[in-house]
Amino acid sequence: MAQADFPRFMLAAEGSGQGKTLLTCALLAMFQSEGIFVQAFKCGPDYIDPMYHQAVLGRPSYNLDGFFSDENALRFLMGRHAKGAKEGRQVGVVEGVMGYYDGLGGLSERASSYETARCLGIPVVLIMDASKRSLSALAALKGFLEYRPESMVRGVIFNRLSPALFPGLKERVETELGIRAVGFLPKLSDIVLESRHLGLILPGEIPEFQKKINRMAKTLRPGIDLEGLFSIAKEAGPLSWALREVFRIQKEPVIAVARDEAFCFYYEDNLETLERMGARLLFFSPLQDQELPGECDGLYLGGGYPELYARELSENISMRESIRLAVQSGLPCLAECGGYLYLKEALWDEQGQRFPMAGVLTGEGKNSGRLGRFGYGTMTANRNGLLGEAGTKFAAHEFHYWDCAENGDAFCFKKPLGGRSWDCGYMTESLYAGFPHLYFYGYEPCNFLRKAAEWRNRI
Repeated sequence: MAQADFPRFMLAAEGSGQGKTLLTCALLAMFQSEGIFVQAFKCGPDYIDPMYHQAVLGRPSYNLDGFFSDENALRFLMGRHAKGAKEGRQVGVVEGVMGYYDGLGGLSERASSYETARCLGIPVVLIMDASKRSLSALAALKGFLEYRPESMVRGVIFNRLSPALFPGLKERVETELGIRAVGFLPKLSDIVLESRHLGLILPGEIPEFQKKINRMAKTLRPGIDLEGLFSIAKEAGPLSWALREVFRIQKEPVIAVARDEAFCFYYEDNLETLERMGARLLFFSPLQDQELPGECDGLYLGGGYPELYARELSENISMRESIRLAVQSGLPCLAECGGYLYLKEALWDEQGQRFPMAGVLTGEGKNSGRLGRFGYGTMTANRNGLLGEAGTKFAAHEFHYWDCAENGDAFCFKKPLGGRSWDCGYMTESLYAGFPHLYFYGYEPCNFLRKAAEWRNRI
């Protein structure tokens, strides 16, 4: 067994759209300005919110996902980042997902913020919307406290609250409900984070993002009891987990990872897992570079927004040809969602213009105008291939507006509730390509690395 002491708290909310990411970023900046080592986490499969955390802190933020990982893996994932903290005061800040109790299918607590808090012993600070109400917010808060025997809720921050009302509400909360009121946010009509079809716009698209967050943190600081939050974080007990063996390849295959404005959706734990398994990562840009790195033994094309850069990707003909020839020659390749669209014959952008892509796979990607298939599921291989033998099962996640008329039949993707399923994905001995995203603590890509090592030794 291993163990780590790690003060930590979760920032959760009544529902989506309550300002979790904005407030999380502000709190990260506040703690960091006080000289406290901060490690950020995000509940669920989201790619974009961790990018905001990283933009504030200058270090990766990590996902904690109760569908992708079992309890021991979650404890390990959080605990190992605590062990890397510097000497002195440290705190883990976990941003919740959706509404606090909302999980799979809207009818289960599985994979909810609540389940993660219970599993990891994380005290929770709930954001309560106080606009157009005052004491009624306490009634709603009481419901959250009593909905389950151990809610894990230890504090509250009121959003869109008049500063004059906070002292009175704080007294009522602490006297009547027995938790701490650790701050409030006034109405902030001039501070918003814009969204697009897959969520928030990326922090790199916001001019002077770091300066704006620092200014926001300074503006909000008088209404936040930072020591109170740190005190709640210290109520968390030690984290313990059973040690687990990790597959490690003997050779050191070089994996080329596409990473730029078009391909930016990667779980940090996926990248670090590849390195712990013995791979060396070499990042490149399908937008800017002319061809694949010559020394690569495998290719990882993650998700992102290729539809926003369809013209630029298409005009980089040498890169498209380099990838097409390499993959068709048998270079081991994982291509998820946006990376999968890049391997198709063509991609249509937001304006309805068609642009040629790599042409490894037949078909075209177009805006469907809706989320046709999305959420968690279990993938089962229908045949042998790069991700395993027929019958191999692992957790995955789909979330996309762009779609194709034909998406392969190498896997059966089954939703965890309701029984809905569909075939998806392409797979050969050297290729996986499809809309579902993989998570390497639920599925270790051992065969991908074996094939990459074989590719390295082919000559």
